[in-house]
Amino acid sequence: MEKRILIIDDDFSLRKVISKALSSSKISVRSVATLSEAWVTIEKVTFDIIICDVMLPDGDGLELVKKVKKKNSEQNFIIISAKNNILTAIKADQLEVFEYLPKPLDLNDLTICVNKCFKSNKQIQNEQKIDEKLPMIGTSLAMQQVYKNIAKITKTNHTVLITGESGTGKELVARAIHNFSPRKSYPFVVINMASLPENLIESELFGYEKGAFTGAEKRTLGYFEKANGGTLFLDEIGDMPIDIQARLLRVLQFGELSRVGGRDIIKTDVRIISATNKDLMNCVENQSFREDLYYRINVINIELPPLRDRENDIVSLSNHFLSKYSENTKQIDQSSLEFLKSYNWPGNVRELENLFKRISVLSSENVISVDTIETLIDHQIKGTEASINKDKNINFSNFFNEFLDRFFDTIENENIQLNLYDKFLNEIEKPLIIKTLKYFKGNQIKTANVLGINRNTLRTKIAKHNLPKKIGKS
Repeated sequence: MEKRILIIDDDFSLRKVISKALSSSKISVRSVATLSEAWVTIEKVTFDIIICDVMLPDGDGLELVKKVKKKNSEQNFIIISAKNNILTAIKADQLEVFEYLPKPLDLNDLTICVNKCFKSNKQIQNEQKIDEKLPMIGTSLAMQQVYKNIAKITKTNHTVLITGESGTGKELVARAIHNFSPRKSYPFVVINMASLPENLIESELFGYEKGAFTGAEKRTLGYFEKANGGTLFLDEIGDMPIDIQARLLRVLQFGELSRVGGRDIIKTDVRIISATNKDLMNCVENQSFREDLYYRINVINIELPPLRDRENDIVSLSNHFLSKYSENTKQIDQSSLEFLKSYNWPGNVRELENLFKRISVLSSENVISVDTIETLIDHQIKGTEASINKDKNINFSNFFNEFLDRFFDTIENENIQLNLYDKFLNEIEKPLIIKTLKYFKGNQIKTANVLGINRNTLRTKIAKHNLPKKIGKS
């Protein structure tokens, strides 16, 4: 039997490309440009799959999904959209569309998705209302994948492990999972393992009975009981003491706990979301983290990309933070945005946000300049990276003595007057600058800090040695 596909998109070229990619002797493809055309077509013809854009000239494609599913709940939709944020992904998922694919569209992904859809017998679940508040910002491909993962797991109760560098927004993702889940009306409780004294972690997590230890003057509920029905977010779980890991494992296995100093078994209904910037498998190998617990908390993994891999998101994030902290009184020019995009952001989104907090307080400019941004970033990192070899005992004196011994062994007596001082400094300066710039991926502020010179001095030396302006940048 011939399969039928309808494409709804106002981009004629894209409709033509998709039609050509999907059409075959067994598949008939039709396409329209507007919702009104689509509705008329759907009234006349039954389609196996409807591929629909979100932003159309006469309305929202997701509204069409709602209308069609009211008449035919088993209709398969594949949503495509350039409006790539978590809200679009979650709306599409909660409307029970078969798949959500971001633009620019990968035709290979679409073809695979269509083939899966033809074979699928997906069961429709009840639509859920969602919070319209947008919790995350970014349209990069890396973040689109994060949005899709969040959308798929909000209705499950699986444990989740969020990994990524410090400052990438792991708690924000955990809150999004909670806020879009059936548990959203119950508590979201956060505990940071790295910030708690080791001797308090057990009592904070599981609570304690009166008299359990010196100072325990009354029964106190732990985080598990406080989060009952909701979500417990265990941040920096890689810092959890090994003995506490055993107790956590039991809670995950049996859904029950006992307070410190107590004998009663307490049932608990909590979803566990954990986060870490450590390599937990490496911790398992070092026997600082239990292997059985690792597999319990890592049922679903969400890996957050570092900000340096989200260059296209830096502009939208910068505008968001500028508006948030400066109350729309300041703007940022294009050259400043280009600088922000070229910076390496070792502190990720948190570092970017902190920069704009400082701008809102310390800058009187209406249009934020590159010099201001460089100065404020310089202020933040100064002293934190005073030397590449801060913790390495390299004996530079011995190194240079060896160099000079070899130098004097090779020169002839008649050439002894070589202006050695300038020659030596000139020869060592160029590779030193090149190596340091490459180490910091072209970041001149960090390079100048490490070398112990002013940034303007560094620029002068770069020009003196005729070095490329973008040296070290990837």
